Amino acid sequence: MSQHSTHASRESYESQRFQGLQGLQGLQGRQNTLVASDTSIASDTMKSLQSSVSASASATATASATATPPVKNAPRHSLRSAFASLLRPLAAAASVVALALSCSACSGGVSDVAAAGNTTAGLGPYVEATSGELHIYTWAGYMPDDVIDAFEQSTGITVTVDTFDSNEALEAKLQSTGGAGYDIVMPSDYMVEQLAQEGLLMQFDATSLPNYNNIKEEFRKPYYDPQNLYSIPYIVSYTGIVYDSASIPAADAPTSWADFFHPKASWGKLQVLNDQIETVNAALRATGSDQCPTDPRDYQNASDLLESFKPSVGVLSSEGVADRLASGEQKVGMAWSYDAYQAISANPDLRFVFPTDGANMFVDNAAIASGAQNIDQAKTFLNWMLDPANKTAVEQNAGAGSVLIGGDDLLPDDMRSVNVVVPSDEELSHAIMEKHCSNKLNDNYTQMFEDFRS
Repeated sequence: MSQHSTHASRESYESQRFQGLQGLQGLQGRQNTLVASDTSIASDTMKSLQSSVSASASATATASATATPPVKNAPRHSLRSAFASLLRPLAAAASVVALALSCSACSGGVSDVAAAGNTTAGLGPYVEATSGELHIYTWAGYMPDDVIDAFEQSTGITVTVDTFDSNEALEAKLQSTGGAGYDIVMPSDYMVEQLAQEGLLMQFDATSLPNYNNIKEEFRKPYYDPQNLYSIPYIVSYTGIVYDSASIPAADAPTSWADFFHPKASWGKLQVLNDQIETVNAALRATGSDQCPTDPRDYQNASDLLESFKPSVGVLSSEGVADRLASGEQKVGMAWSYDAYQAISANPDLRFVFPTDGANMFVDNAAIASGAQNIDQAKTFLNWMLDPANKTAVEQNAGAGSVLIGGDDLLPDDMRSVNVVVPSDEELSHAIMEKHCSNKLNDNYTQMFEDFRS
């Protein structure tokens, strides 16, 4: 049987975002997730370093403690943690620690526990493992027990699962260990690119996996991994608009973000996600721009729109979205697809809209950590997860459609009939892959969202 080790978590918007996901399978009582910023590890390690390194890391940590963190400082699933701005400085401190440890090891000092892993060790041929162990580091709610049990019984590999609650927590953990400690990790789209650049992911040829061709064409060679050297897609989600068709006249139904930010009287007060990237991207698209623009006028136009929109906001929160929409407390709202699915399941009169001016699409992935010790077992897991029959329970648990050819056909009828799970081709044409803005551009997002919240 698998060993599912969980750890206490500080409350964050990232874990709140996944409460809806966990609730789909009655997982509300298992919300203990690992916050992997490893501040204690960094602190203990820095005490043993030379004073110059300690001062540098301490200064970074102090700066983060005194700053007011934005609700979201980086894109997702990511998405999307209230601690993003806190974790980045801590991650930087972890990098300083890793560098110092590596240098000390070169001179016969502290052992290089945070030395970079072998990023090319996974490029060998695929070998099906039939025994051994596997250590997985994933989002809370993404690895159902029955899926792990089935994998263990099918392969003879023993699995241990730990969970994190933000991409930044995952990054900080891998930085603190040099990519060691885990075999499989599950970063979101933009974080795959970032971890690869930091040497924290192991290269492998995804196309060499026997089941690679099961991946839908649109999820192959994504912008964050164009050569298929670091990841395979695991879960896809969208951000759109939910409205109550029973109380909203057809003529008033929203079809775009431009509609959303110019609400009809029949809508009442609106539900808006307390999420920096989602809200600012929606406003940018509503004013004719898109994510990460470089023209200051685009930000000004979107900022003006958000300011005029404030009186229409009933609830600015990423918690309880499904409940509020299902109960009719809010008739129209911005929602993530898994919250939308949960709400629609409870109230069939609700509809999910892929805004014609752009619905955010984000992908969570499975990858191999650069310090992985069980490479064949990791590849065996990735290949096993590319079999639609094995992965169906994951989609059901997440309220999401499949990234695999034929996977949607294996979902229950009541799931397939909901467009947020299986969108039409026209709806998918409006989906735009979420990207990671530069730090400079992201500062614009932070300022705009703080102004909107004030």
